Amino acid sequence: MQRIVAGKLKQDWSPQQIAGWLRDQYPESPEMWVSHQTIYRSLFVQARGALKKELIGHLRSSRSIRRPRHAR
Repeated sequence: MQRIVAGKLKQDWSPQQIAGWLRDQYPESPEMWVSHQTIYRSLFVQARGALKKELIGHLRSSRSIRRPRHAR
């Protein structure tokens, strides 16, 4: 699944589009479903290599990290 998500990000798909596409493509496999928040979190929190930086560059937001609106 990681390769699928990375490929879609490289094609400039948003995490919301990827999450919706996964649900449409794999309706009988809930283990393939992932929320857009999970995609963002995995990019910003987990890996810290060149792949991460390359994929973050494809996101539409220019923020360096996502934070909840109520967090200060």
